Amino acid sequence: MKALKTGFLGLSAAIAAVLFSGGAFAETKYTFYHILWGMVDANVQFHIKAGEAYMASHPDVEIRYVGPENYDPAEHAKFLDTVLNADPDGIAMHISSVDALLPGLRAAQEKGIPFVSVTSHPPQPEEEAKLEGLYLTWVGADESIVGAVIGKRVLKEGTPDRVAYLMAHLGHAGQEQRAAGFFSAMPEGVATDRVAIGEEPLKAKDIIRSYIVANPDVGALFAATNANKWMTDVVEELGREDILVTTADASPSSLECVLAGLCLATFSQQLPIQAPYAYEVLYHYNQSQMWPVTPIATGPMIVDANNAQGFKDVVISVLGEDAYYDLSPF
Repeated sequence: MKALKTGFLGLSAAIAAVLFSGGAFAETKYTFYHILWGMVDANVQFHIKAGEAYMASHPDVEIRYVGPENYDPAEHAKFLDTVLNADPDGIAMHISSVDALLPGLRAAQEKGIPFVSVTSHPPQPEEEAKLEGLYLTWVGADESIVGAVIGKRVLKEGTPDRVAYLMAHLGHAGQEQRAAGFFSAMPEGVATDRVAIGEEPLKAKDIIRSYIVANPDVGALFAATNANKWMTDVVEELGREDILVTTADASPSSLECVLAGLCLATFSQQLPIQAPYAYEVLYHYNQSQMWPVTPIATGPMIVDANNAQGFKDVVISVLGEDAYYDLSPF
């Protein structure tokens, strides 16, 4: 096991997973770090739970989870820099901002630390060119396809005059690709808007409210999980139940929004299987210097009223019933 440099254990966001075997510490052969995009995001729990199961089946692997409390490109990149000082045997991480992470990715390559992109990955050729040779493979959902799938689900209800993608910050690689895919699914003549709403609930609601009032022809909204209640509250307050609300991931908030009839649809990246695939890539690379030569696509899969209950059952089996309901505002 590679030595952990002094100071890193002081990171308050770190979750150290320690595996016991037969009452004694199992000998760790490989230490992987999974850098999460936001520790308070409910979706990261799928990775953490999957990691616990992975370590139980791989006693020679220790997986440590770190990341900023909330997503911020600069903070996300800082965690990569810090993890490199620990000289791990592998890193799994969501490539949220290519430009912000490039210095760290190049440093990882120079140090010979294998890197797997996990959860989503920027598919644009110009961004992929920057990343060439800096990672083994990526595991997750293609964000362009995510947006297109949601767009097609909206069109089954009719063609809106205008649609909007709401995101916390403009420029997030995955969110921008998701928005582009959503817009590409719309027929010619449908107006499209990207709207930055931030992460503070009251301010976000004010921005959503102002946007709808200024654009009364908007027929569909699409945003990430954290915006579910903000969107549905504003739509209800304005009496605009005609606006279709779509959201992201099979999180408790998104599933309950669909089951309550407040959201038309969400999608699943199949998060429970993403992390194990990423860890397997890192494990086999360390064992044999071999790795997959093409991406491992785990999504998207549309979740609507037809199958939301089935996804809910799966999520509860991962998170537990109490945690599931604690993570939903509905």
